[in-house]
Amino acid sequence: MTLTTTTGQNTALASPVVREAYFVELDLATATQYLSSLNFPMTWGGHTWIGAGSIGSISAISEAQSLTTSSVSLVINSAQVSWLALAVGSVSEYRGRPVKIYYCPLDTGYGLIDTPILCWSGVMDIITLGITGSESNIALKCETSAFGLKRANSFRVNAAQQKQVYPTDTGFDYLSDLITNPAVWLTVAFEKSVGPYANA
Repeated sequence: MTLTTTTGQNTALASPVVREAYFVELDLATATQYLSSLNFPMTWGGHTWIGAGSIGSISAISEAQSLTTSSVSLVINSAQVSWLALAVGSVSEYRGRPVKIYYCPLDTGYGLIDTPILCWSGVMDIITLGITGSESNIALKCETSAFGLKRANSFRVNAAQQKQVYPTDTGFDYLSDLITNPAVWLTVAFEKSVGPYANA
């Protein structure tokens, strides 16, 4: 994903000291969470993005061409009880659900320079608990949408599963017998060489 920054943002990024912030939108099953890397809450886009070190770190975000997967790991402050509950709760609350990461340079007063830009989007995948030094944390691994093509459950070709979708289809009823008791199929060329049509 190519970032399209504004003139004001480009000026800030070219300065000797760059102040920046990341904003993470997590579409959980029960509610959408809005977190930021700032130490204070920030309001934009109609939402208040929680600061106070909610986001400890974000792994490097790289551009990925075609359908190659490019994962991103978010380290979240585990002092938040809600995230501890999420980490040990049902994976259906977060796995496979959308996540968006926005980026924005800040001015000298730590205010937003224009509107934050979307720099990465994908889906949430795995949450793990860890310890860095004397502090515990929660790591949320996110994958691009293309990852779902690899992680999706495969469709087994058998009669039972086929009938879940097409109840009257009997095309796979004898598949097991064909696998366990394979029959020898003769080629047309072989039949012509030994059968009544050998000289045809």
